Amino acid sequence: MSSPADDPLPPHPLSAGRSRPPRARRSLSREAIVTQALAILDAEGLDAVSMRRVADALGTGPASLYAHVANKEELLELLIDRVMSVVVVPPPDPERWQEQIKQLMRDGRDALAAHRDIARANMGVVPIGPNAIRIAEGMLAILRTAGVPKRVAALAADTLSLYIVAHAYEGTLWEKRLEGEGAHYAERLHDYFSSLPPDRFPHLSSMAAELIGDTDDGEERFEFGLDILVAGVDAAAKRAR
Repeated sequence: MSSPADDPLPPHPLSAGRSRPPRARRSLSREAIVTQALAILDAEGLDAVSMRRVADALGTGPASLYAHVANKEELLELLIDRVMSVVVVPPPDPERWQEQIKQLMRDGRDALAAHRDIARANMGVVPIGPNAIRIAEGMLAILRTAGVPKRVAALAADTLSLYIVAHAYEGTLWEKRLEGEGAHYAERLHDYFSSLPPDRFPHLSSMAAELIGDTDDGEERFEFGLDILVAGVDAAAKRAR
């Protein structure tokens, strides 16, 4: 049996109007900040990530974050680097360089696609975090070990990186569109192309199925692009030698 001394006390008078109990402040570190930012990203998307939002989730003020992260730009760079940490770079094998490059691109695309629209933060910047540098060095090592000239390797690394970022980001845009419209959007596109006057648009009207067939699954399109890009790198390397 409880005694009066065990009964809960009334709320403190200064807590009146508080919507929720105060949260215990976590120990702040760059790692904890990035972890919380990633949780917000995965739950709500890139636009929800801000210094203020992360600070609030950590039970502190934005000013406390600046001791560990300079600004939102650095926070996004750290976030991208965390996302790309899962990408494994194989030791260069000149006999398998094309497949190694393709697998590296698949893994990079998958890492970005697993975290909503983080790929958007990777556009228009040159990531220089530890994992970004590790992956870039590994990609160049594969290309150079295979005999790809320096300038071709540099341009190839840039083009291939842009391809996976753009593909991952477009995938998030398609997901949003298909969430609301589903298969109806693809059906409407198919019907539109099919209905075009065949005398003026003989190819579009007759190829509706081929053109619209993969709007809900871009894997074939992604692999097709990889094949073309890597074959193009090989051809450019041979011309430059």
